[in-house]
Amino acid sequence: MTFGSELKPNEFGAINGYTEKQIEVYGALAKLLAEKATAEKEYGRKVVELAQGFQQQLAGLHESSGGSGMDSLALTDAEAEGTGPLELTSAVNEWAARLEEEGRLHVQVGSKTSSDIADELRAAYDGLAEARRKTLDGYQRLLAERDSTYEQKDRARTAYDARSKTLAGSLQRQERATTEKDQEKFRQRADRDTSLRNQAKNEYILQVAVANAAKNAVNRVLTPRAMDAMQAINDHRVAQTRQLLLQMLAMQTAADSRRVAATQRAASVVSRVAPTADSDQLVRRRTAAGQSRWDEPADFRVVVDAAAGEDDAIARDGESQAILRNLGLQAQRDAQRAEEEMRTAAATAEQCRQRAQAGAKGSDRELERAADADRDSAIAELHAVQHHALHAAVELHLGHAVAHGSLHAFKPVTLALSRTCDYCAESIGGLQRKAARCSLCEYTCHAKCQIKVEPNCPGPDTEHKSGFLSMFGTLRGKKKQQHQRSASVLSNDSVGSGAPPSIGAASQASLPRQHALPPALPMLQLTAPPPTTSLVANVGTVAVLYDFAGDGATTLTVRASDRVRIVEPDTDASGWTAVELPSGLQGLVPTSYVDMSEYKPPPIQHRMLALNEPKVEYVVALYDFSARDPDELSFAAGDRIRVVSREIGDGWIQGALSGGREGRLPVAYVQNDD
Repeated sequence: MTFGSELKPNEFGAINGYTEKQIEVYGALAKLLAEKATAEKEYGRKVVELAQGFQQQLAGLHESSGGSGMDSLALTDAEAEGTGPLELTSAVNEWAARLEEEGRLHVQVGSKTSSDIADELRAAYDGLAEARRKTLDGYQRLLAERDSTYEQKDRARTAYDARSKTLAGSLQRQERATTEKDQEKFRQRADRDTSLRNQAKNEYILQVAVANAAKNAVNRVLTPRAMDAMQAINDHRVAQTRQLLLQMLAMQTAADSRRVAATQRAASVVSRVAPTADSDQLVRRRTAAGQSRWDEPADFRVVVDAAAGEDDAIARDGESQAILRNLGLQAQRDAQRAEEEMRTAAATAEQCRQRAQAGAKGSDRELERAADADRDSAIAELHAVQHHALHAAVELHLGHAVAHGSLHAFKPVTLALSRTCDYCAESIGGLQRKAARCSLCEYTCHAKCQIKVEPNCPGPDTEHKSGFLSMFGTLRGKKKQQHQRSASVLSNDSVGSGAPPSIGAASQASLPRQHALPPALPMLQLTAPPPTTSLVANVGTVAVLYDFAGDGATTLTVRASDRVRIVEPDTDASGWTAVELPSGLQGLVPTSYVDMSEYKPPPIQHRMLALNEPKVEYVVALYDFSARDPDELSFAAGDRIRVVSREIGDGWIQGALSGGREGRLPVAYVQNDD
């Protein structure tokens, strides 16, 4: 019979109070023995006085705990001579009664009692008190961890509500917009707010699952375990006190023959004490009195804005799926680590308890160490439950696909120069240029974007690209990972059939949302002025067969019947071809979407003439731009800007305003001034 199996989770406070009072009583017993050893000359009066005081203290404990099933702690002759197990309280009370009959103590017995019994009991009391305190502290920290999970759930709910209100405001502004430009601007803002709302909603749903798992783990597993740990301390208290009392009684029997009869009776009574008798009696007493009651709290539920058409289904758009897979894989790895910590701490606690049960000197300190290890094991187990719950919640919505993937090993880095985020294609700028970079494949993005990157790290990249495609990274690196955000499965079989090649459903799910105006800073733009049309007209150009919607970062948007110039053919059979639009924008399109049968490589001399021809070039600003770095150029929509250099690449050019101000500017914010 154990506290954890028989009593309810909300009984932990009563058990702690019971154990604390019991330990305090036996601290008084240690004091009694020490004073008894020094009162040898006043044995009759002093010992009787102390014994009676101790009996009163036991009686008070007996009354405050509701009794032990007997009207009085005092044993009758029949009860004292019986053979059944007794509670420690009744046995100690019997010994105290016999103590009143004693008149003198031998000096040697008094000395031995002081050194061998009283000091040891005091040390045991201190150790047990510390073990109880640490067990209580561990349980309180466990509850704090659980409550922290509840708070995370509540914060996720608050964030979700805030995102929902923001989205509602964006939708209202879109409805009130009177011009197409404003409608488009607010529509894109609403798309962005929808994505943020979905992320907040998913986090809220996951936090509800984690909170429920934490609640169940604490109430059904960890609290009963803490109660059993408290019972172990209580049982050890009983066993240790019993052992010391028997040792003291044996000394008294050998020292004073006049006390043999009384001492033998007391020894007989104390020897009948079972280590678990007090605990069993407490269980019977509280269950019989109906004091052990527990109502299981209801599980938490996801609360959404039903009036706005919301449901409790988890968002599964492409970006959300990537975030969920990252969370699931991270939770799976964290759960394994937590389980290992739990097993190590549990083994340590068991070893300490075994050493304590052996009764060796210092066993009380072993219980202290066991309490520490139990606390660490319980917290690690709760963490494992939370991580498993998170992984299971993600797997419930995504299926076993969450188990397949390789997490990127992102580390925070500070960039020496501004560069483009490999995920969102926006500039990583600012004074500090903080970013996240995978230490394995060198994928680099904003810190805020790393959770959205698909968990498909290919590991260290040993391949190398040269020429124009080196701007896109190697096949296993940037090119492959950036294209995961757009069509990744293209079929060449449909070319010429009148329909565009199909893009797999899995790839469609991962297509990015359209960028809000003004457009995000593209990563792939011109790195040199376009060739003069008089020199290279129709040389190296091909027709576009089908419409294709690019992501504005690495892939271009083209329409059927457009003509594009081939910058880099698909020589590595990757399924992508680098092209240039008449506006000068460069990027990737699916190879099967252009008519490569028309392609004729331009002569070398044409390319050399185009590069060497001097030309003053101007662009016109499409949108306002505010510089974020000292080397960037601020301008307003409609400004005419002279192109100083296109050689800086990476989606940026060097330009100058008529007033002489010069700096870097994003190509996506301007168009050529024809």
